[in-house]
Amino acid sequence: MKRRRLLVVLGLLLCMMLFVGCSEKGSSNNTENNKGNASENNSSDGGNNSENEPKEEITMRFWYPGDHEAVEERLKEVFPHITFEWEDIQVVNAYKETIEEQIAKQQLPDIMILTDYSLSVLKGYDMLFDLTPFIEKHELDTSDWPDYRIKAMHAHKPDDDGIYSLPGQLTYHGLAYNKEVFDKFGVPYPTDDMTWEEVIDLARKVTGERDGTQYRGLDIALDPQMVGMLDDWLVNADDEVHFENREDVNKVLSLIREVASIPGNIPDNGKEDFFDPWSYGIYNERNVAMALHARYIAKGLAESAEESDMDFDFVSWPILDKDNPTQPYTDGTFYAISPYSEYPDEAFKVIEYLISDEWIQDSDPLDYNMEILKNKNMEAFTRHPLNVPDGRASEHQVTGRWLFGKTANKIIYEGIDINTAIREAQEEAETIIKDAKGSD
Repeated sequence: MKRRRLLVVLGLLLCMMLFVGCSEKGSSNNTENNKGNASENNSSDGGNNSENEPKEEITMRFWYPGDHEAVEERLKEVFPHITFEWEDIQVVNAYKETIEEQIAKQQLPDIMILTDYSLSVLKGYDMLFDLTPFIEKHELDTSDWPDYRIKAMHAHKPDDDGIYSLPGQLTYHGLAYNKEVFDKFGVPYPTDDMTWEEVIDLARKVTGERDGTQYRGLDIALDPQMVGMLDDWLVNADDEVHFENREDVNKVLSLIREVASIPGNIPDNGKEDFFDPWSYGIYNERNVAMALHARYIAKGLAESAEESDMDFDFVSWPILDKDNPTQPYTDGTFYAISPYSEYPDEAFKVIEYLISDEWIQDSDPLDYNMEILKNKNMEAFTRHPLNVPDGRASEHQVTGRWLFGKTANKIIYEGIDINTAIREAQEEAETIIKDAKGSD
């Protein structure tokens, strides 16, 4: 039951994004004509410009992976003249067959929710749409955006030419802890701004057996979080692999090995996988003292705690560099317009609302409007900025990210030394990417 609820909560990251629908397009087979219509049509400014005049009733299709009902009512209040039609489609490789079916049927979207490498998928279907003219036309103000949000906007573009998506909610991280475990071991609770060394030392003190139960000090739930601490991309915009000769890669892998080396701290999951987000022993088994935790699943921890009366709280993500305290950049919600939309101006206004402070604060409040979270240290999740590397990443960054976790597991479970494991990861990544590009 708890695990099923956790899977639902994990899905909220995508669900807390946006809506949009569909426009029953004409059956034109001319791609360039469709794109021309998108750039020339201005449904909000064409005709009568008076704000007092009723707006044209339109229908828009939204490729929205997740439960759209959570946002549809609110959007309908803001855009009463738009009827949204929803398609549960993710712009990722796993959905290529579905995407191609929609293209063949000419059931093309107006708005899409994207993840980190979705733009590369869209490029393959000639579905990139430069938002720069609309940013200028609608005077979108990004002056108060934090630097990491600007970097995230550019990080996953397939080229340097335009701006093809705008960031909404980005994923923030912290460290959750179970006070009961610390009390059982007689150890003080963690605090904000602790370093990795301090957190690992604390984990040693709360790892061990008590009353027939094996307690683990620290759970590293997701390997992308660890990759998100690196100073630069593992695969850059030129598809060059950079595992080797990097102090940060060695340092983060060394931290993971040190956490795993604490006697009794490796999860007993039968998988030889140190990154086990589906277990979450901190509240499923309640035998974990601390767990690296994404903010968007705080609700899952809260709901479990309400059922079991568990006493928990959060502190900030462990600091890797005292002079530059950050938290990892992993992913987020991005919005894009299809070049086939008949209503690009209206679509942009919808996106502009979805990335606004008003929407983000209302749809993703830090306490999720749950009483149990109102007295928790939710500010810990935004205490430090996201660590977004400079420049663009390759679409094959996802390959590097996957291999990083695989490499860490080889170090932990096979006893391979770090330098050897890094060299093997470099070679494997280069081979995989070369083969992938050869099949393009």
